[in-house]
Amino acid sequence: MIVVSNTTPLIYLSKADKLYILKDLLENVNVPTEVHDEAVKSGLSKGYSDARRIDAACKDWIIVKPTSVDLGLALVQNVIRHPDIGKMLTGIHAGEVEAISLAMELCAKLLIADDRAVIKFVLSIPSLFKFKVIGTGDVLETALDREIISQNNYDDLLQMFGTAVAFV
Repeated sequence: MIVVSNTTPLIYLSKADKLYILKDLLENVNVPTEVHDEAVKSGLSKGYSDARRIDAACKDWIIVKPTSVDLGLALVQNVIRHPDIGKMLTGIHAGEVEAISLAMELCAKLLIADDRAVIKFVLSIPSLFKFKVIGTGDVLETALDREIISQNNYDDLLQMFGTAVAFV
């Protein structure tokens, strides 16, 4: 199954030293260059330990890929059917645009994102986005169901993340 992740799920799981959950659930996760730069390059320059963990995973099971799908062009082609596209893009940043674009390009089955604007945007145009969007909360629920983490781990992680993680 092809999966693309945005920056925040990687950072949240890495800060909790639970990045392995993605590997155990999905084997490989694809990220666009901008997400890698946000999570790794920026984090390493600030000395963040979670950035070192993500960097190590990028040398193993996280696959960094440049995007070639132009989300803007795809949106322009759909603007007649969805005249509010411009408003829907408000609050969606470069890494998120690249993650959406990479998911389109790879014909991904899943996009992991926690930003509510991204989730709302993807869900609002199902004719354009053929992938399912899930949040870190959904990843944690699946990990609990598959016994990758315990109920105590799950509860602790939800406590730690609070409302920052998304459930779709």
